[in-house]
Amino acid sequence: MTMEFLADLGEFVGAIVGMVTLVYVMRATRLSGQAVRDAQRMLELEGERDERTIALQERRQASQLVFWPVNGDGNYRWGIELVNSSEAPVFGLELQRSEGRSGSGSQIPEIRASAKILPPGRYFFSERKRWPSHVKPHEVLEPIPGNTDYMPSVSFTDSDGREWLRGVDGRLERRAGRL
Repeated sequence: MTMEFLADLGEFVGAIVGMVTLVYVMRATRLSGQAVRDAQRMLELEGERDERTIALQERRQASQLVFWPVNGDGNYRWGIELVNSSEAPVFGLELQRSEGRSGSGSQIPEIRASAKILPPGRYFFSERKRWPSHVKPHEVLEPIPGNTDYMPSVSFTDSDGREWLRGVDGRLERRAGRL
């Protein structure tokens, strides 16, 4: 074997090793790029999950304030039962229901009531009282099902200072201007 042949063989082996190395580097680069994209997507998913968790925690108390129309407590014909089933009071509650007519043509009076502080519990709002009446646990008020014409809108501030509005359609929305 001549020296020339060995030099050519060395160059050939070097070229093959270089090509294999190049293929390996290209594949590793592609895989590391995919790993970076996967990591970025995982970070996005974790961020979205954290945002949902925070939003749920913010809405936790507000979502536990619910209400529905009822036939009155004996003294008043039409009213609203409101339940604060959270463990904390709400503040600055304003309840408003427009005047209307029932299916039988009876007048449904307007209700405008408020409470500076509303502890957990059940309450009755009517047109003749500006303030809610506490409903005892054993008392039963007859709900008026299936008629959204009796529904009020309620605004309040939760115990963390966030302002909320639950409209006549039942949707709970955070109001701007606070935390």
